Amino acid sequence: MLTNRFYVKSMMVLISLFLIASLSGCATTSTSANAEDKAVTQATLLDRILIEDMIVKYYVDMSAGKSHDLALYYTEDAVLDVNGVIAKGHEEIEKMYSGLGDSEEPAFSGKMHMLLNNAIINVDGNKATAWVIWTGVINEDIKGPPRFLEQGREYDELVKIKGRWYLEKRYITADSGAEGWMETYKPRTFR
Repeated sequence: MLTNRFYVKSMMVLISLFLIASLSGCATTSTSANAEDKAVTQATLLDRILIEDMIVKYYVDMSAGKSHDLALYYTEDAVLDVNGVIAKGHEEIEKMYSGLGDSEEPAFSGKMHMLLNNAIINVDGNKATAWVIWTGVINEDIKGPPRFLEQGREYDELVKIKGRWYLEKRYITADSGAEGWMETYKPRTFR
């Protein structure tokens, strides 16, 4: 029994040392093939976490139907481009999101969740960029399995104002499930 406790404590110490070394800036070079990518440092780590948390909260609010709150994530003069449909400023952004559910029939029944993956966030002072893959998953009822609804990519340009990050420009591009966007859809890439 003493050996097991010693082993667990030793592993905890090793894991702690690894985490400290990882976060202390020991790795300062980027291994990405993209020249725009910046290494995460102690100075940028907190901002990176704040940006990722903000994007997650944005999608949580959207999934909960809080479209009236979504414009608050943007600067006053922000640009939102969803598959080629462009909204500028809080009023147009609010209008775009409030109009998404205008159909007589609901697009789906059940609960929708947005999964965010493969985040690449680059912080440079009070400016940043974020690139993520998003996946819409629908749970129609408790008995059945979830199913994929849509998937795509997002590229954001952000600015930090008075200690808080805001979206300045946001480009959302669907890779599937874009039936309602076919007239304005244009394939594009930011990576």
